[in-house]
Amino acid sequence: MTIQLIATDLDGTFLTDDKKFDQALFRNVLRELNKKQIQFTIATGVHQERINILFKDFLNEPLNFVTNNGARVVKSDGTVLFSKVLPPVTLRKIQQFLNNYSMRPDRGLVFSTDETAYLPLDFDMASNKRYFKYFKYVKSFDDVREINEPIYKVTMSWTNFDEKRFYDDALAFFGDDVHITETGTGAIDIVPAYVNKAEGLKMLAESYALDLSHAVAFGDGGNDLEMLNAVGLPYKMPDADIIGQFNVALSDNNHSGVLKTIQQLITTK
Repeated sequence: MTIQLIATDLDGTFLTDDKKFDQALFRNVLRELNKKQIQFTIATGVHQERINILFKDFLNEPLNFVTNNGARVVKSDGTVLFSKVLPPVTLRKIQQFLNNYSMRPDRGLVFSTDETAYLPLDFDMASNKRYFKYFKYVKSFDDVREINEPIYKVTMSWTNFDEKRFYDDALAFFGDDVHITETGTGAIDIVPAYVNKAEGLKMLAESYALDLSHAVAFGDGGNDLEMLNAVGLPYKMPDADIIGQFNVALSDNNHSGVLKTIQQLITTK
């Protein structure tokens, strides 16, 4: 197989548990990928501002982005190929559902743009504190109709609650109005309907006239499944609890498993 494109999830996959990565190794890998004209893509549930912070020393590199679980796709030259937000009527429906749901997300509830975290006024600000460093702005709101910016996703999490129960309940309530997925970090994302990482990656590949049968992808969570099933060479992390016929990365996220596996692939393929 001739590798044309490589995509990786971030949390639990590319990043260590303390949200770092081996920068020297990454730079070496990027150098080899560029020589071989292999496109490198960050395919993640997080927003662009968080990526800009994590990869601040690599923003001049030819990186492609599939962010917000596929709701936004950006080529390495800055071209925005796709951008889909939650419509106002859907946001009102989400707020209504969460306000009446039996178990409030006590570990966080964020309505996200690419730069701003919108937090409900009646929600405990401290529970969302861990999100603040990844957004340029943090704003509060009482009613979603006060938000005049595009919302790509709504993220929520609980301390002691079965997210699968919420997933089932939300799916029954929303139907096809939205796409509901887990984040790989113990949270749930609600994103626009029919949006996922695989669809974003397909658009990106088509823009380069590439075929996903010649793509490699790395992931560890439920929001990576569509992407892993769409590529020719899918890898899950060694400790990933996901079901599928996937290869296993050479090491876990705390030991540069993605980068080490890429190194092996590009020196043998």
